[in-house]
Amino acid sequence: MLFSRRSSTGDPSPPRKGFVVAAMGCAGGMVMLDQTVVAIALDPVARDLDLTTFVMHAIVLVYSLAMSVFTPVGAMASRRFGLLRTFECGAALFVLASGLCGLAPGGDAAEPYLLTVRAVQGVGAALMLPVATTLIADVYDEHERGRALAVYAGLAQVFFVAGPVLGAVLIDFLGWRSVFLANVPVGALTLWLITAAHVRRPPEGGALTAGQPLAVILSLGLFIIGLYQCGIWGVTDTRTVALVVTGALALALTVRLVLRSGRPLVDLRLLLIRPYTVDVTITFLVQAAQLIVMVHGTLFLRQAMHRSLPATGISLLPLVAGLAVGTFMSGYLLDHFRSIRLPALTGLAAATLGAAAWTAALPSLEYPWQLPGMVLAGIGMGLPVPALSAEMMRAVPAVKRTDASVVRQTLRQLGGSIGLASAGAVVLGINDNALDEAGLISAGATPGAFMVASAVLGIALLLAAMMLPKGRSAADH
Repeated sequence: MLFSRRSSTGDPSPPRKGFVVAAMGCAGGMVMLDQTVVAIALDPVARDLDLTTFVMHAIVLVYSLAMSVFTPVGAMASRRFGLLRTFECGAALFVLASGLCGLAPGGDAAEPYLLTVRAVQGVGAALMLPVATTLIADVYDEHERGRALAVYAGLAQVFFVAGPVLGAVLIDFLGWRSVFLANVPVGALTLWLITAAHVRRPPEGGALTAGQPLAVILSLGLFIIGLYQCGIWGVTDTRTVALVVTGALALALTVRLVLRSGRPLVDLRLLLIRPYTVDVTITFLVQAAQLIVMVHGTLFLRQAMHRSLPATGISLLPLVAGLAVGTFMSGYLLDHFRSIRLPALTGLAAATLGAAAWTAALPSLEYPWQLPGMVLAGIGMGLPVPALSAEMMRAVPAVKRTDASVVRQTLRQLGGSIGLASAGAVVLGINDNALDEAGLISAGATPGAFMVASAVLGIALLLAAMMLPKGRSAADH
């Protein structure tokens, strides 16, 4: 028995499975909630703490970057210290950082303080998420595992869909700090649930290395900062070129270091499996576009259209509900038609068309004209990822599925970081300098970000059309 506990009489007893799913659902929900709630909070935070547009973007960027960098570190820690201890550490770190975000000071200290604790919050999320599905999969027998994972995903989606309205109401009545402080009771409940589940699993063992994680942090940090800074310095500025080139070279050396290591941080050799690489690349691109439209769509509603916080939250519901609907439809289409191309191509075509239509409607400043593109983009971006996740797990050997999941999650979050940095650079380049200093984005600058998202989705659609296998799903072979 992998998971067990001993009663006072010394008899082993099974873990409380429902508590495990509830704990993982709360953890996933907190991370999902962050994507929507923080987007709603960006404008109030910037106004209250007198932050620039650059820092406003960076509040989301450092969190996403920390998640991508530390996800493989979380996997390494789970082998060394055990799944349960790693999850508990991540949850505690996430809750602590959330509380500290809510206590951010004003004045000159606001910027470094908030960016630091947001990075720590991202580290906590990175320690939690890779462990969650593994814990559920190990606790439940195969015949009941699918339903348990569906419940876990459903709980997380409830948080995600409720995020815009919940965040808007909290900020409107209690201020922006409340959206961060709200994670504290949810996190406490998560830790209580996993403790009450009585789950035990001995760690597999393994060494923790600092060299590879530090190399990843340094190289990705330099590259993404350089990418983002080009919106302020300019693409041809010496400082921009130096950062991007240095970061790219450092990243190439880091990849070489990981590949040659006897104990690699992540198993990059999995990317030699063509179907897996195609699926991961498409997922990377979808996440890049999704984070762009989530952040910039929210800011556009709030700043360019001058909507109240509750109205902004309600106006985002078609997008997040569309994402949830697409996510739930994805598995059904894959199972029913036995073809990855159907959910992937249908979703990406809808997402590309929707993002383009939404982009075209932005200059009108009329919400009804934006609604069709918003809904179509949401459903379209939700459709491909779950089906791609199922297919990529089938494309790798069973013994490599944990490593494959870590690589996928790392690159997915990295996609969000690079997408947001690229779109942010475009917006900063278009936006007026005075507005940048005031933490505002003009109505004319936001379409630039949406054009980046539309282009990224178009590339994903082209890649899927050319590279995804035709015929029946891999599950049938």
